[in-house]
Amino acid sequence: MAIAQENSELHVLIIGAGLGGLTLAQGLRKQGISFQIFERDASAEARGQGYAVGLHDPEKLFGGSLPDEVFSSLRSSCHLLPLQLPSCLAMFFPDGRAGYVTDSPETPCIRAHRLRLRQALARDLDIQWGKRAQRIEEGEDRVTVWFEDGTKAKGTVLVGADGTFSAVRPHVLQKPNSEVLEISTYSTFTMGECRLNRAEMESQLQMAYSCYVAFGPDFVLFSALNRVSDDGSYGDYYWMTIESQDVGDNHWVKTGTAEERLRKTKERVQALDPKFRVTVEKTEVEGLKKVTTWYDALIEDIPPVNRVILIGDAAHPMTPSRGEGAIYAIRDAVGLSKLLSENKHQSIHMLRHKMDEYQRTLVSEGNKSILLARQVMAKARQRETVSKPMAWGHELKILNEAVPLPLE
Repeated sequence: MAIAQENSELHVLIIGAGLGGLTLAQGLRKQGISFQIFERDASAEARGQGYAVGLHDPEKLFGGSLPDEVFSSLRSSCHLLPLQLPSCLAMFFPDGRAGYVTDSPETPCIRAHRLRLRQALARDLDIQWGKRAQRIEEGEDRVTVWFEDGTKAKGTVLVGADGTFSAVRPHVLQKPNSEVLEISTYSTFTMGECRLNRAEMESQLQMAYSCYVAFGPDFVLFSALNRVSDDGSYGDYYWMTIESQDVGDNHWVKTGTAEERLRKTKERVQALDPKFRVTVEKTEVEGLKKVTTWYDALIEDIPPVNRVILIGDAAHPMTPSRGEGAIYAIRDAVGLSKLLSENKHQSIHMLRHKMDEYQRTLVSEGNKSILLARQVMAKARQRETVSKPMAWGHELKILNEAVPLPLE
């Protein structure tokens, strides 16, 4: 019978230094469990980190899994800094009503700038950059990963936290990502970025400090602040217009030049109140983003865990339709760090059993979110309003009319 592995013998290899991988690493660090974390990017700044992310009740979300100094630094990732305003999302419905969720003791949430959040979670971690996983081999007493640069690492358990296009997933499922990932047909969108000066930014802040959703006749506009300059003189915004109807492959949203797509989008938003059109109208053609394909996947037949487990988008790739990808990655990581801590003295056979149970649970929960995201977009296309709109884990407070938000 295998000898139970002590804490000092348990060594975890983490593939991917995104939000899920970093959260897991910090959880293991707090518990004194040996680990290594590898990231395929050459550095933290090697590629864009995406935009701001809404963190549900941070204390509950991270569940005490982070070292105190890391958890206390999370609020420094708020995208509104240096402005002293609470995170706030608003929805403006076609019937004139408005819904709000604001960071408060009753509805705690942080709209975090993703790069700042990643930097906070990376505190005191030795991330090995430029490590793209190429091959994985599971043995009786260890798991080994080979990287494209010719190096390798060995551990007790390997965690694939490397996102939608995971290099670990094909090893687990024994099939390439091309046979797993599905192109989302539930949303078609145009996306852009712009910079607003102080006065323009203040006009947007009075509608929503963080982001808002406005409903057009056959589209939805999502407009959001990504970050404020260090001196507070300007704000970087991004926006998406999401189609609420099926469009063919030859539609201008998919085939038009950048100039044509921006021009037509500016024409379309004329159907909205002028205050909602600012970010789109201030966008130059250089700020229009390339047409992006969103992927998701319902992974329902996953083999039993041996020494490799998936978390986050590696386990349940989802579109940003509901903004929950980062939340699920963090939840998965928190749960896994607790599982490993609670079972660090168990035999590898018992640990496998526990990890397999957890893998199936997190995949099942992720699949539920994927289906809900598809339903949300389907309802948008059918012009149906969700009965109880939610944002950042909280139900929106619905008012009969929009209320300008104070800037002090």
